[in-house]
Amino acid sequence: MEKLIDMHTHTNYSDGELSPEELIQLAISKNIKALAITDHNTIEGIKTINRNSSLIINSGINIINGIELSAKVDQGTMHILGYNIDINNPNLNKKLSTLKDNSINSVLSILEQIKRDYGIVFCYEDIRKLINANHNLGRIDIAKLCIKYGYATTIKDAFNKYLISAHNKTRDMNKKMNYQECLMLIRNSGGIPVLAHPKSLNLSEKEFLVLLKDMINCGLEGIEVYHSTHTPEEMSYYHQIANQYNLLISGGSDYHGKGIKPDIELGTGKNRNLKIKQLSLLDKLQS
Repeated sequence: MEKLIDMHTHTNYSDGELSPEELIQLAISKNIKALAITDHNTIEGIKTINRNSSLIINSGINIINGIELSAKVDQGTMHILGYNIDINNPNLNKKLSTLKDNSINSVLSILEQIKRDYGIVFCYEDIRKLINANHNLGRIDIAKLCIKYGYATTIKDAFNKYLISAHNKTRDMNKKMNYQECLMLIRNSGGIPVLAHPKSLNLSEKEFLVLLKDMINCGLEGIEVYHSTHTPEEMSYYHQIANQYNLLISGGSDYHGKGIKPDIELGTGKNRNLKIKQLSLLDKLQS
């Protein structure tokens, strides 16, 4: 059986379900030869990985240091992936520490908003645990509380009922970096910046191309062509764009875990819509 590549995955150090070691074990069982761990705005999960463990050495799996940075945009969602970053870079670590503090403030703003809009209140102890958690906070943490308190049945249900609208109302208070800062941070820590799931930008083709050209001028080097949310037609379109603008091609499942994104499988995506065996990004990382 030919081995697969997955360049977009999350652990429980951001909003994923599995520990880095559990994720690596799952990847090995699924015949994945190259796995990038790309937690949101944190590299703490990668730092726990023992590259000399018998698990990694005996399987021959290639573990790639990655990150997924959130960039501030007026509409839609922009995430920028960084590959092969130096996890000991002092500026990177300092900035990520600030982003962790910002994530706490962002979650507190959303908690206030859902209290105002829906009368949803959680006990002090649960909020204290949240603020002292060792991972970067996000809306999934609030979604889990909504399920615990009976306000929602699933994470998706919590997002649809409360968290998307609360996020939209509080997004201006969010101290995210702009994409220029994200690109610079990745490049200055020795990494390769790649635009994640471009579909999530919610832009027209013309708006997307104007933005893309500016991002390339600011140091963008690749685009995530293959993603669980992309249709075959979209993948074909982004592939064409990558070739047209001489961008590296990447792809991954965006795996979070069964309880968080139940329809997305590691390595094979949504309804087995991914089967990545070669990527120009990986070729560059290995050269």
